[in-house]
Amino acid sequence: MRFRDTAHTLSPATIATHNMTTEVEIRRATAGDVEAVYEIVLRALRETNARDYPATVIDRLVLTLPEGVASKLEEWHAYVAVVDGRIVGTGSLNGKTVRAVFVHPDYQGRGIGAKLMDTVENAANVQSVDALTVQSSITAQPFYAKRGFKVVREAFYGEERTTVMSKDISSPSE
Repeated sequence: MRFRDTAHTLSPATIATHNMTTEVEIRRATAGDVEAVYEIVLRALRETNARDYPATVIDRLVLTLPEGVASKLEEWHAYVAVVDGRIVGTGSLNGKTVRAVFVHPDYQGRGIGAKLMDTVENAANVQSVDALTVQSSITAQPFYAKRGFKVVREAFYGEERTTVMSKDISSPSE
């Protein structure tokens, strides 16, 4: 399935940070976004996640994760964040699971990840999802915790530690 449906394009949001204003557009990912998403995941792993994981873990992840994320853009409810015509972030929903939220290292800390997560959570609400789970890296755990995700358990893949987290997004009963 191709995501050429412009009905899923959201209007740009303005994020003010560090005395600058950044126009961020969140839209559905398309097949044409594969290379940019691949590069974002690769850079985030090498530059951001590398602070929290041994080189052996990062070396293993860069062999498969960027391609894996890019190849799922059309299968998952995948979104990209665009600033000045450049794709700078991605985030996806696969059923009840948040997948692959990555922001280019040069754009981290500007609220772009939060905008992606707002979009993913809204998509989950539209699908009547009551709770979301995410398998978080050590690096992203504080980000998800700020958004209300709670630790369910830790998981290990060799030296790689991840944290399974969950968040109730059901609407309060009226």
